[in-house]
Amino acid sequence: MADPFVLEDGSHISVIGGGPTGSFFSIFALKMAKMIGKNISVTIYEPKDFTRDGPLGCNRCGGVISELLVQNLAIEGIILPDSIVQRGISSYKLHTDHGSVHIETPTFERTIATIYRGGGPKGTTGKEKESFDNFLLNLAIKEGAHHVSARVDRIEYKNGRPAIYSKEKKLSGTDLVVGAIGIKSQTSKLFEDLGFGYSRPATVTAAIAEVEMDKSIISDIFGNSVHLFLLPIRGIKFAAMIPKGTYVTVCILGNTMTAHTIDEFIRHPAVKAVLPEEKQFRIGCRCLPMMNVGAPAVPFTDRVVVCGDAGSTRLFKDGIGAAYVMGKAAAKTAVLQGTGRQHFQKEYYPVYKSIVSDNLFGRFLFTVTDIFKKYRPLTKGMLNVVQQEQEDLDSSKRMSSILWDMFTGNERYKNIFMRTVHAQMTLHLFSEVAKNLTGRRDA
Repeated sequence: MADPFVLEDGSHISVIGGGPTGSFFSIFALKMAKMIGKNISVTIYEPKDFTRDGPLGCNRCGGVISELLVQNLAIEGIILPDSIVQRGISSYKLHTDHGSVHIETPTFERTIATIYRGGGPKGTTGKEKESFDNFLLNLAIKEGAHHVSARVDRIEYKNGRPAIYSKEKKLSGTDLVVGAIGIKSQTSKLFEDLGFGYSRPATVTAAIAEVEMDKSIISDIFGNSVHLFLLPIRGIKFAAMIPKGTYVTVCILGNTMTAHTIDEFIRHPAVKAVLPEEKQFRIGCRCLPMMNVGAPAVPFTDRVVVCGDAGSTRLFKDGIGAAYVMGKAAAKTAVLQGTGRQHFQKEYYPVYKSIVSDNLFGRFLFTVTDIFKKYRPLTKGMLNVVQQEQEDLDSSKRMSSILWDMFTGNERYKNIFMRTVHAQMTLHLFSEVAKNLTGRRDA
């Protein structure tokens, strides 16, 4: 007996959400279907216009694409045009309460890119830029996907198949619904109401602001560096200043932020030392987006799969990279295996679970950095080790590469953790810590 959940010619997939996860899913599903000679249709339901500046096109993201994702996209034949890349990043500058250090990319290649997910801060219409999300959505359309500018507000099963609705109007019956969604409560509720066990993931609130400066000031102060801040501010894991065209994106991650977090951060002495005079910059816009910190236990059922930020994503970083991984995994399962719960359990869930498991190592690593940034001898010891590594051309730069990969998304947290278990580096680190404890280092 034929498997009723295997996609056949004429099958239709409805993708709710046209961000990176939805676009990646659509691109790969259509490519894979063509490879095996199947004719399927994909419709992406996305009401937002990513070409619009300000809130109407914004996807609330820091906007950094890791080296690993740039390389993976290149392998897939997806080359980012110059209009998307706001700035190439070749180094990070790490700031603490007890000093700063400059960390060059371990491979000395400028492959990290800063982007705008949407149309950029309000007032940037017409400037030389392109939305990353719009670029991916257009790639999906070129691959054969249909884009419908509608907000899905209800999903229900009819005769064993899902149907989707907008404003009480049926949009489509479908063979598979892909929830490539964010974590807004009203969107997540669509899948919670289906009753298969999905529940909205645990979240924290981040703080993001776009700080406008003259392009020459950004080049002089930031150059091609992202500035990272490990400061002992309650509730903040780390913060980043990400240079783009005429804006610097401030992204603060940690526990729940408030409307005052950005202002408090900008007033911190270590931050003020980086920024120009107050009259030379202004905060153009700000938001408090929710971030996933705990993936749902049940992300799929028959003919329904949830991915993206409302599913399994990387802790505190590289959400676009996770969108690529999970969108492709869902597409591979649906097209090459089937759309039943058993298919997703066998093929999709191991990939989903691998990110969940890896985030456990991430939690541990961020706990360690929290401890280090609170105590001067530990902070100074870490900075000394990194500075020595950067000055020594023959150094393996183990500590530098650990910090680089932690904050860029280039490596899995587990692999970073394994690199921390290194006797020579540990001895070097605690030797520097001891020097600071005994006063053998200058302040």
